[in-house]
Amino acid sequence: MSLSGSSKRFFLVTASAVILAFTGCSGEKKAEEAAPAPQEQQSQQALPEGHQPVDKTQEDISKAQHANIKTQKTVSLSDEVKAKWKEVKLELVDNASGAKETVTIKVGGDVKLKEGVKLKVDALVPDYAIAENTIESRSNEARNPAVLLELVEGDKTVAKGWVFRDFPEFNSYNDGKFTVKLLVPAPAQAKK
Repeated sequence: MSLSGSSKRFFLVTASAVILAFTGCSGEKKAEEAAPAPQEQQSQQALPEGHQPVDKTQEDISKAQHANIKTQKTVSLSDEVKAKWKEVKLELVDNASGAKETVTIKVGGDVKLKEGVKLKVDALVPDYAIAENTIESRSNEARNPAVLLELVEGDKTVAKGWVFRDFPEFNSYNDGKFTVKLLVPAPAQAKK
């Protein structure tokens, strides 16, 4: 039996409609699809109503790439960036006592947390980006600020890593005694 071109199209359209009807593609959600899993709820909240769920694979890959960034890449900043971004404001929480304080630290400087323990600021990157073998700033604006911190007890480094202002899930700085949050990088003030 041979079908003409219009008969083939009619058959394909009809068959597609039948398949869609049987598979439940009527626009109604199945009961198990009605609510995203708790982990997905947070990321889905920012999506417009009716937007399809976003595949988390790329975000998970990116998190894995950043998870162990400590010092394996050289930080390479222009003189212009270094001149503008000389200090950083951090929120420090002593996890044992719950005490919270806000400190401003110069890049290259440190702050004493308790006897024999200090937190050093090794680098401040206002617009963090990873190039092939370096960490650099895409611009001289605080678009994706990150700070490289080092926690030192006595003369031993006990924690070192990056803290991001806008993406704390990418933080590689991890210490059970002190939690650190990057509040704002502080650009150098222009001389009057």
